Amino acid sequence: MRNIHEASRLAPRRTTPGRLGVAGIAALLLAACAPMPSGPSVAVMPSPNKPFEVFMQEDQLCRGWAAHSIGQAGNDAAADAMLLLAASLRDAGKLDESDAMYSRFTETYPQSPLAVSGLIGRASNARVAGKVDAALNAYQQASTGFPQSYGAPFALLAQARLLAQQGKVDEAKRLLQALGTQYPYSVAAQAAGASGSQR
Repeated sequence: MRNIHEASRLAPRRTTPGRLGVAGIAALLLAACAPMPSGPSVAVMPSPNKPFEVFMQEDQLCRGWAAHSIGQAGNDAAADAMLLLAASLRDAGKLDESDAMYSRFTETYPQSPLAVSGLIGRASNARVAGKVDAALNAYQQASTGFPQSYGAPFALLAQARLLAQQGKVDEAKRLLQALGTQYPYSVAAQAAGASGSQR
């Protein structure tokens, strides 16, 4: 009898399905937990013939659409449609109509994660129309009103470029320094070369 008892003690133990099932499910649940990416991991720059502001607007629209597609809160299909319509009006050369649509967007969706796109769109339209002061004002509203947004560094860069074109080099440098300090790893800071000078 002793050999039978010893043999059963040395034989491999069978784990009950309930115990293994709970442990397996727990391991799967823990493995499935992954944080939502905060953004793309590869910097993409605009093509040589595309204005930087247009590239930035398209980028924000793509981010908004992606967030909407996965059900992230705060993204409204109507808001996206208004921005797309404003951009297509701009592309068709209808700046006044585009500007009205961007203004309507910012008034209708002031809390949208893409609200900064409406201001940047208005700024871009003003720049194209030769209304530099209006463009500077809208870029400033975008960068100060939405400092945590993806568009804020682009708005600072656009302001700096316009100021430099006006010969206001000291003001442009101040904005580029702020860009490098506040957003050192942004695509805008990299495009300006500001991130390397601020480290």
